[in-house]
Order: sequence, then structure tokens, then C-alpha cells
Amino acid sequence: MQTIIGLGRAGCSIVEKFRQYPQYKIYTIDTKITESETAFALKHQESPELYEANFPDLKETFLKEVSGDILFIGSCGDISGASLRLLEQIKDKCNISILYIKPDLELLPGTKALQENLIFNVFQEYARSNVFQKMCIIDNSTLAEVIGNIPVKEYYNRLNQVIASTLHMINVFDHSEPTMSAFSSLIDTAKISTLGLMDYDSGEEKMFFDLTIPREKRYYYAIPEKILESDGTLMNKIKEHIKKNCEHDKMKMSYGIFATKYEQPFIYCASYSSLIQKNEKKD
Repeated sequence: MQTIIGLGRAGCSIVEKFRQYPQYKIYTIDTKITESETAFALKHQESPELYEANFPDLKETFLKEVSGDILFIGSCGDISGASLRLLEQIKDKCNISILYIKPDLELLPGTKALQENLIFNVFQEYARSNVFQKMCIIDNSTLAEVIGNIPVKEYYNRLNQVIASTLHMINVFDHSEPTMSAFSSLIDTAKISTLGLMDYDSGEEKMFFDLTIPREKRYYYAIPEKILESDGTLMNKIKEHIKKNCEHDKMKMSYGIFATKYEQPFIYCASYSSLIQKNEKKD
């Protein structure tokens, strides 16, 4: 069972979407939250610096049972100032991966933008130096474009549901026996990643963050059993997809095919880079 820790409103909202899956143990940390064995209420602070300075020692209380493989989900609000203090308390007994949610930079005021730039770069540097296992980046504005028109009241609910379901399915496939696979070990130095979806018919990729110079891409083909039994064109389709989406000659491309009970095929993507990603606003 993987443990997932959400910090702040964005992190906790996504973590809550994982409650529908029995494979995860969930912890949430925020200011406006009802406390329980797996939910901790922080005292409100006026700045990221104060959240960092006043973060309590939870090693022997709230975080006592936390160990093993950990996914930490957070973003760049003021409470993100507590991120490193929290992770420092568990890093010696956990293998930590980061899921970082980038907000729309166009909507951030100056001080918030500075905090976003700081936490975005610090997380990446720590992942590249092996303090963290890896870092996955998802840009909310890019994901909204992938999904299409979303009613205002459903905006974050829809984004968070797609993030959780995509990550969950990739986790499931990573721990399942494929019908056929060309997967090999991930490139050790490619610590920065993102997720995405591919259209089965067109092979069009829609990634959740514009990753600069990816070194490796993995495709998870979730294919109904009836198609696996009857469609003789699938392997050619996969070859066409890989050829279409290979961005440079040195990119490592691989795939796994997994039998499902779904009516329709789905393709999930994961892309990995060795480079620190720049914080650039969209045109």
C-alpha cells in the first residue's frame, strides 16, 4: 500500500480523489481541516516563511506510522513554505516522490509568483540530487486545455479527478503483468516527469506539462480483451504512435499492453527529462 500525503488545499483536494481506491493510505495537512488520525490542522500563518518557521515536530505523533514509498502532493500557496520541513521529518525512513501542481502563472500576484518559482525549482533540484526519488509536474492550465471546456463549479474537481485517475492507472499497470511489454529500467538521471493521455485512433499526445527535452517516454496501452483477441493492426498502430511522438533521435521509447474489461481502449503516457524545467509563462 502506497502512502500519499497532501499539503494545502490543492494537495489535499487531489489526495481526497484517491480515497476511492483501496491501494492507498491517505494523509492530509491543511489549515481548514477536521483533525483525525490521518488529518492534521496547521495553525494559519501569514506567510510561507512563517509556515516553515512554525511547522511542528510530527515525527513521533501524526507522522509516526509513515514509512516506505511516499507520494507527496503540493502546490505553491503560502502553506507550501512548510513542505521541506514536513519532508525533512520523514526522509530518513521513506522513499519520497513529489507530485507538484503548477497553478496558472498569469493569475499569480508578484509575491505568490516568487514563492511558486522558489518551490518549483527547489523540488526539482532535490529530485535531481536524489533527495527525492522523482518529481512529477502537472500544469493546471495545460491540463484544462487537455480536458476542454469545464464549467466553473466543476473546474478543479474535474482537474483533480483526471490527475488522480491517470496516476492511479499508471501505478496499477506498473504493478501488473502486461500482455506484452517493451519496458526496461527507467533512465536513472531522468528524475523530472509528467503524465498525459494519447488518442487511440490518431496517436495524438496530450501531456499535462510541456516537458523540455524529454529523454524517455512510456506508453501504457489499456486495451479491451476483445480487441486484443481480434485486432491484427494493433502492433502496427503502436509502431506508428511511437514514430509520430519521438521528438529526437536519442529518445528512449517503450510501451506495455495491458488487458482490461473496459469497452474502449485508453492510452496513458509518462515522459521523463534530466533537465531542470524553466518557469515560463505561456504566450
